[in-house]
Amino acid sequence: MPYTDTQPSLPWQGKATTSRHTSHEAAVSASATRVQKRAKYLSWLRQVGMATDWGAAEHFNWPLSSICSIRNGLVDLGMVAAAGTCDGKHGKKVTLWQAK
Repeated sequence: MPYTDTQPSLPWQGKATTSRHTSHEAAVSASATRVQKRAKYLSWLRQVGMATDWGAAEHFNWPLSSICSIRNGLVDLGMVAAAGTCDGKHGKKVTLWQAK
């Protein structure tokens, strides 16, 4: 599908031709499951009330980068918001997120 100004571009990058191509293919593949993962994440967040990104990553067994991307998209849509902080698993303050 060609890019148009009405479609946001997929996030991909790389310093070498091969890495750019691989990154683009991964972005296309991830976009195919994005809607389902957003729905699963939002449903789970409503069930648990509040959670950290690490908690979501452990629950779903998804990479932390995927959790952050999914959550950021839902924040942009106004469906998830920060609810406070807590001490994370590495001893640093982390954000708690909740469904709106």
